[in-house]
Amino acid sequence: MKLALARPLDHPLCRAVAEAGWEPVPYFITSQEFTHATPPMPLDTISALLVLSPAAARAVKVWVTKSMDVVVQGEGTEQNLGIEFADSPHLRRPQHPTAESLWDMLIRAYPEGGDFVLARGERSRQFIETTAKNSAWRIHPWITHREVPTKPEPTLPHADALLALSPLQAEYMAGIPGDLLRFAWGERAAKAFKAAGVEVHGLCEPKKDSLIHLLRTFAPTQEVIEG
Repeated sequence: MKLALARPLDHPLCRAVAEAGWEPVPYFITSQEFTHATPPMPLDTISALLVLSPAAARAVKVWVTKSMDVVVQGEGTEQNLGIEFADSPHLRRPQHPTAESLWDMLIRAYPEGGDFVLARGERSRQFIETTAKNSAWRIHPWITHREVPTKPEPTLPHADALLALSPLQAEYMAGIPGDLLRFAWGERAAKAFKAAGVEVHGLCEPKKDSLIHLLRTFAPTQEVIEG
């Protein structure tokens, strides 16, 4: 069973797909476009820099120093900061690669609050900004990149299923013809599939363990159907 998703083969998500017994197939139906925006405030004046995604990490890595407190959302985000930051005592990562888990860690690590610059994409769901509103944790968004459809549209390699990692990916994957399973990484991607009138065959929380569980439950069923 082959699963097409917008991640390189050495990415933690592709390793999770392989762990579930599937073969990951890189398929970049969308791309990241950097905004080249500068930080909203001097980074040497903030309590910490929050980085929500690998694309945000690639955009901000030239601004990061080893003496700066940096909180990354997940393993892929940490890897994209660069190997030189891997052993930094100022680098933190929450237990789960979600905005909710990052927020929980943030309020424990900085109980008195402070100013935090949040590096994120243009279409982020803005959970942290909304949760922190009117609190001691002052969030300053830094829009580092935006997701855009890849042009020209890439040819879909042979695959049995598609994984939409964002609502925009789901919008474009909905129009791909063929008898393919369509999986959604989180509720927002699932809603985008449904809005396009396409069936969502599987939904997982935006966590590696949830994806592994989803794929393991589908593979045996698919084998019975094919046999």
